[in-house]
Amino acid sequence: MTQSAVARFETGGTIPTLLVLERLAKALGAELVVQLRTPAA
Repeated sequence: MTQSAVARFETGGTIPTLLVLERLAKALGAELVVQLRTPAA
């Protein structure tokens, strides 16, 4: 992944896909966690 691609994510110029987020997390030594929750009442 290029520095310019990461910069576009950071500035909101593009929306990354889940696949791209997984690759980015792996490169950073992190785990991508996606959760769906019901709103707190």
